[in-house]
Amino acid sequence: MTYTEINTEITNETNLIPIQADLSLLEQPKKLSTGDIKTLDEIAEFNPRFFVRRRIFLTDTMHFNIYCIEPGQSNPLHKHSGSDEILYFVQGSGDVIVGDEIAAIEAGACVHVPKDTGHEILNTGSDRMIVVLAQSPLPCLHEKVPNPPAEYRRVAAAKFSPEE
Repeated sequence: MTYTEINTEITNETNLIPIQADLSLLEQPKKLSTGDIKTLDEIAEFNPRFFVRRRIFLTDTMHFNIYCIEPGQSNPLHKHSGSDEILYFVQGSGDVIVGDEIAAIEAGACVHVPKDTGHEILNTGSDRMIVVLAQSPLPCLHEKVPNPPAEYRRVAAAKFSPEE
């Protein structure tokens, strides 16, 4: 079954966002003697209606996911009261909100979102965005931010430089 066939089961049609991760990548992985191998080509998947959240790996203590976000789409504002999240931007550009701050983000950037902190990823660029993220510890619940800021303070994000 493809993600397109699954999406009506895992989509909140009102808000056009996935309400749970696509777990199909956990089925029949390529195995090392003590682990699994997955490539970006087999992991990345986009949907014109909403961002795609796919679970790459799952352990007893961590989720490891990929978000595929088309231009104009976002992973809407939410928080994880008991889990930290690390975001690594593989491709694309846009904005990331953490708490009451917003920063422009580019491929190569890595962002730490502390537990119980509202956050959102917005693809404001013209290219597809791919974000790899880890969430720990589990369970990692997606919760509504009860009192989101009325506006965000724009901050300068550090540029990624392979020479550094």
